[in-house]
Amino acid sequence: MNIYVWLFAIIALSFSALVGLRLSFKKGTANVLVGESIITVVAGTLIVVISQKYNLAFADTIALAIFICGVVGAFAFCKVIGGDNEKAKQPN
Repeated sequence: MNIYVWLFAIIALSFSALVGLRLSFKKGTANVLVGESIITVVAGTLIVVISQKYNLAFADTIALAIFICGVVGAFAFCKVIGGDNEKAKQPN
C-alpha cells in the first residue's frame, strides 16, 4: 500500500471519528445512534487499514466483531432508550 494512500486513510478516519464524537454528544437519540455507528465503522476500518500495513492475520475477525457489536448495540440502545412512539401504535 502506498504511504500517501495509507496516510490519507488514517487522516480521513480521524476526521470521521471526530465527527462521530461530535454527533454523539448532541441532544437526541438519533444523533447518538448515528454518532455511535460512525465511531464503530471508523474503528473497524482503522483496524483493517492497520492490519494491511503490518500484516496482522486476526484483524479482519476483530473488525467484523466490532461491526456486529456496533449494530447490535445500536438496536439495543434504540429499544431501551428510544421511548414510546405514539405514531407507531396501532389503534384497537
